[in-house]
Formats: sequence, C-alpha cells, structure tokens
Amino acid sequence: MLLLVINNESIKHKYPIVWTLFLPVLFCRIPVHTIFDSCPEGNGIRAIAITRDAKYLATISDAEVQKVCIWKWTLAVETPACSLLLPKEYGFQNYLTFNPTNNKELVSNSKTQAIYYSWTFNKLVGKFSQSVFHLNLTQILSATMEGKLVVWDVHRPPESSSTLFSFPYIKPCKLVHLQREGITVLTTVDNYLVTGDIRGNIKFYDSTLSIVNWYSHFKLSPIRSLSFSNIPANPPTEESNFLPDCTLKGDFFIVRNFIIGTSDASVYHLTTDGTKLEKLFIEPKDAIYAISCHPYQPLIAIGSVCGIIKVWDYEKKKYLFSRVFEKGLGIQSLTYNPEGALLGAGFTEGTVYILDAMSLVNETPQAFKYSRTSVTHVSFSHDSQYMATADVNFTVAVYMVVVKSGQRVWEYLARLRSHRKSIQSLLFGVHLDSNEPRLLSLGSDRLLIEYNLIKSYKDNLEVLDIHRTDQGNYPTCMVWYPPLVKEQFLLICNSGYKMKLFNSTTKMCR
Repeated sequence: MLLLVINNESIKHKYPIVWTLFLPVLFCRIPVHTIFDSCPEGNGIRAIAITRDAKYLATISDAEVQKVCIWKWTLAVETPACSLLLPKEYGFQNYLTFNPTNNKELVSNSKTQAIYYSWTFNKLVGKFSQSVFHLNLTQILSATMEGKLVVWDVHRPPESSSTLFSFPYIKPCKLVHLQREGITVLTTVDNYLVTGDIRGNIKFYDSTLSIVNWYSHFKLSPIRSLSFSNIPANPPTEESNFLPDCTLKGDFFIVRNFIIGTSDASVYHLTTDGTKLEKLFIEPKDAIYAISCHPYQPLIAIGSVCGIIKVWDYEKKKYLFSRVFEKGLGIQSLTYNPEGALLGAGFTEGTVYILDAMSLVNETPQAFKYSRTSVTHVSFSHDSQYMATADVNFTVAVYMVVVKSGQRVWEYLARLRSHRKSIQSLLFGVHLDSNEPRLLSLGSDRLLIEYNLIKSYKDNLEVLDIHRTDQGNYPTCMVWYPPLVKEQFLLICNSGYKMKLFNSTTKMCR
C-alpha cells in the first residue's frame, strides 16, 4: 500500500517534496521527487493538492499575486504543465483540492470566495496565436505556437433555460497536431482554413483539416498577417496557370490573390494565377537610431538598426526611396553634408559609408572600416573637404577629399582615441582668420578637444588644445551659437540642467 504525503517543512522553503510511505512501517519515508523553485516569488507555497491517481500535483503560491500551478510531477521537468495568476480581488486562497472523480477539475477558497478551475489537455498545447470560427460547424479553432489546433465546441443553452448557466460557453473537445511548425496566423477564405507559420510557409486545409495546398518555396520570414482580396478568383481558362491541389484528382487550386506580412517588416503580394510573388515594400523592424534633415530640401533620412535607410518628403508625408544594407549592418548615425549632395552613414559594427544623397549609392568604391564598434557621430566640414566620425571606443576618425587622376575621391586620413569616456558631440567649424575648417569633440570625461587638421597627416591626428568644461557635472551636447555677435561661441549643455557659452577661440566660459 502506498501513501503520498507532502512534507510541510518544505512549504516554507518554496519547494514541494513527494514522499512514498510504506505501511505498516510508517517511519520509512523515501523522497521520490523534488521540484525546486516552484514558487520563486513570495514566501513559498500556501496550499498544495494531489490527484487520487497521484499523477498530478497542484500548488498555490504564498505571494502577493498568487499563482496556481499544475505539475505532472512524475516527469523529470522543473516547469508546470500549466499555470494561472489570480487577481487580487479573488481573495487570498489558502486551501486547494482536486475533484476525486475528475483530475481536470479542482477548487480553492479564501475566507470569502471559492474558485473552480478546469484544465483541458494533459499534453503540451503551446501558446495560442490566433482563433477563428470553423467554416461549417458551430466550433472555434485556436492555433498554437506548437503547431497544434485546439477545437472548441460552442454550447448554446435553450432560450427557455433560466438557470445560472443559461449563457453560451465553449469547451475544448479535440487537440489536433496539424503541423510541425508553430502557427503564427490562422484565418479562413472561401472554403479553406489557412495557416502561416514560423518557417514562412502558408498552408491551406479543407473543412476536415486535410491539407489541400501550400506555399513553402518563397523562403519568407515568419508570417505575421494574411489578407485576401475581396474579389473572388476568376474561373480557370486555357491560359490560366493555377497550381494543382494535393488531391488524387489534381484539380486546379483556385484561391484569391492575397497580401503577406512577415516578421522582418516586409509586405508581399501573391498573384495565385501563375504564383507570382511581388515585394511591395519593407519597413524598419528594429529601433530607429539615426535621423538627418536635408539642409535645403524638405527631405528627412531615417536609419534603423535592421539596416534600412528611407528618405521621405516630410511636407507631403511621402516616401521617396530607400536602401536595404546587407545583414549585420545596422545604421547608428546619419548626416547630410552642407550642400545636401552626400549622406554620411555610421553603422553599428564600425563601417562608414559615404552615399549619394539622391540615390543612396556608394560614393566610394568600398566602405571605410577603421572601427570595431558602433559609429555614433558623423560630421562634415563646411566645404565638404573633411568628414569626421566618433565611435563607442572614444575614438575620432577623419576622412578627406583628395584628387587622383583628375577625380575627387574620399580617403582615410587618421584616427585618435582622444577621450576616456563616451563622445557626446562632434562638430566642424570655421577659422575666422583663414576660413579653414576646424574640428572639435566633447566627451563625458568633461574634455573639449580641438584637432589640428592642417598638421595632421596619414595615420596621425594632431591635437591643437584640450580644455575642461565642467567640474561636477558632465556635458551632454554641444552646438554652435548663432552668429549674432563678432565672437564665435559654443553652447554646451550639461547633466546639471545648465547651458554655458564658451568662446570658441579661448575656450573660456562667458
């Protein structure tokens, strides 16, 4: 004879232990399984119960927001088969028990309320993705990320019923393992049930859930949406090129044209007659870190971490053109040159591109790769003879235009790790006496550094002077003050919510 007992001492240690007791030798206790960290939040387990056949264990945590867990403890797993967080308004539940005649039902109670629970399958169902009504029957279908389909019966009591449960309710009746891939989209069209999955496949099933056709050769990213045309497909003719379906007859598979949305923010149109896939557009799927406005035209360039640069007309709210870079190249910084003819782009892995502003094609045969970390700033000189960049490794790099074979080309000049902390601003200016460009950088290390571009040469970036801008606070940004007076000023903001004016020649705070 076996007895299953829960060790009360384990409750305050946040894990249940299942013991086997042999009768009549009641003092021979052998632990057969321990579930560690079953309730990491709060003070451990408040209530626990086990089914009569000893297959399932239920626990309620002692946390502020209680969690009910069902454990199939005979398996070597440390995660519950299913779980539920209880709203605070249900009261603090302190008792739990299974229905002795049905393992799928249990009840708990607080001092003022009792809660009835019902759980459905003793198999892994997965997280629900989408649900639709069945094509012909009074049923609901729910797709899961495990590639399964839960079939729910819709129960509608007679209109004459006046009992407490006189409203419609659903009850699971079947679990269908439809496919191996997780289902991300579930919809219906005409007489078909349609799924899209994490492998980019699109599959069509009939009302009996038998597969009719599928599209798997497009090599798409995970499907996020499917939208079918409201115009039915035309009947096939001699010139039609519909695919055959999967039945023994091999009839034409006739379905409406549809739009496909994928997880990489791409949108496609599929013409089913001839199976023609057309990419309509692509949007950034990751964060946007770079924005730059054209100096003269109402254009704005936007760069995202997924490697897309898009140019818009911000007055007409109209998209103009874009470029998608290869995988692994994420845009971190963008800047137009003063004439608006070039666009400098710094990338997350250290690459620097100089692009034509109106076509986004490369201005240089190859991109520059002199940094191993993200390029956070790009700046052009007033005459577009120099371009400077700053990266996460506190390094400033300078590029310049040279004439070769009668053509102006961009070349790398030099770089210098001039700061000890992150570079906050990188600016070009103009020497008042010579109209030559000047370059300054400002770092979180409170240093304002000016570089000597005239004396710099290949692989050697000279520093002209270094000044400290703050004592306790650290600078956050720097811009040129408008030329309202004869002097040139730099406007610097710091972490103390202060703005300071510095004379750009003496670097003294005014």
